[in-house]
Amino acid sequence: MGDGPGKIQVFPDHFKASTPTEDPLEKNGSTASQPRTDNSLRSGHHFWNRRKLIHAASMLNLFSRPGLPWGSGTDDKVELTTVELESLRSEIADLEEKEAHLKAQLEHLDELLRSARLAGYLFIRTRWTALPGEPPIDDADVDDWLPRFVVLHGSCIFFYLMSTDLSPQDSTLLSDIVEVGPLPSFIREDEHTRYSFYILTRHGLRYECSSISEIQVGSWLAALRTDCKEEEEERSASRTVRTIISASKSSPLLAEGRAVAAATATSFRGKVPSSASFYGRAGSRSSSRGWISGALALPAAVCMLQEQEAHAAEMERTFIAIKPDGVQRGLIAEIISRFERKGFKLVAIKLIAPSKEFAQKHYHDLKDRPFFNGLCDFLSSGPVLAMVWEGEGVIKYGRKLIGATDPQKSEPGTIRGDLAVVVGRNIIHGSDGPETAKDEINLWFRPEELVSYTSHAEKWVYGVN
Repeated sequence: MGDGPGKIQVFPDHFKASTPTEDPLEKNGSTASQPRTDNSLRSGHHFWNRRKLIHAASMLNLFSRPGLPWGSGTDDKVELTTVELESLRSEIADLEEKEAHLKAQLEHLDELLRSARLAGYLFIRTRWTALPGEPPIDDADVDDWLPRFVVLHGSCIFFYLMSTDLSPQDSTLLSDIVEVGPLPSFIREDEHTRYSFYILTRHGLRYECSSISEIQVGSWLAALRTDCKEEEEERSASRTVRTIISASKSSPLLAEGRAVAAATATSFRGKVPSSASFYGRAGSRSSSRGWISGALALPAAVCMLQEQEAHAAEMERTFIAIKPDGVQRGLIAEIISRFERKGFKLVAIKLIAPSKEFAQKHYHDLKDRPFFNGLCDFLSSGPVLAMVWEGEGVIKYGRKLIGATDPQKSEPGTIRGDLAVVVGRNIIHGSDGPETAKDEINLWFRPEELVSYTSHAEKWVYGVN
């Protein structure tokens, strides 16, 4: 090739401009009546020749992809061999796959920003509370603050490496948070003042969060305190409802009005003593007067008796599947034991070898993704252990037990963090929400395959003695 712009060989005949009848540069000038010379024509059309040359060079540069020989450059058209054409098609397919992945990331980010109560970057570091007998750890000089995209969504806090990640690196339930409070501000090497707060979970894990914005830190503190208080009130109401329903099974008198108490507890969170005192009166001689006064005080609850009772008494269920790699590696007992030790109850289980058509139904929401066929091929490559687990918060905390989709981003202690290495072989699947859990349970199990029973361990797990 020559030394022209973009190393494109220039053929003068191809870019020679036709000579106009009038020089546009001199159309309205004072020298319009002067005779034109060859030099004046060349200077007048130099601008147009240069524009055509640049345009042609830019068009030819589209075909100058690295690593592909495009011929000798002496012909007036580009000829490709079969190998070159297949190579170009392969590159185009890779670019389309990257485009699909980027679109998925943008959709994920858009969903986060639309549905989250709070979202934004915070500097995070984690600490574990020292166990009894352990010496205190002096980590004041350890500068391990890392930027994380934090999302407060529903009853869970999600921690992402970046805002465009498709799966969180870590998460914690609001129901597991026992304390939230401010920390002293400090100055880092960038000489910016950092305002900070902490989140302490019942497992002893402490998240320390900081930001250069005092307003941002204040917003997180206020939101977490409010949401954690509401979570605690909901748990208290739920425990009271279960106690009332359990007691009513042995008392015909209380059985008649137990739905009103369920509606009372769920409608007026934090006002459980009123329902308890109501049932205290119901057990006395003035039980009739207590029933009437309770019904008059809560006319709306009377209209929703059976529905409220069923909602309060029903435990949450989720679908969990050990994929072919987990079954073949002999990890069934290890995974089941983790859910059992947590306190969740197994209500359905079976070993099945799904067909590819069945796998396509399972992953129907991913059918437009470029990796859809690979997922279906893998799920149908061997036996799968399908299970349904039951318990409070089992959907959210089941995902926490499982870990992030990419094992490299899963925390130690999670199933994927301890037992998997690459995202294509991540051992286990778990429902990501109530609607998904319902659909997946209905897909994998018939209604009669689900067993409802009372576990003797529940009173020790939930505190209903």
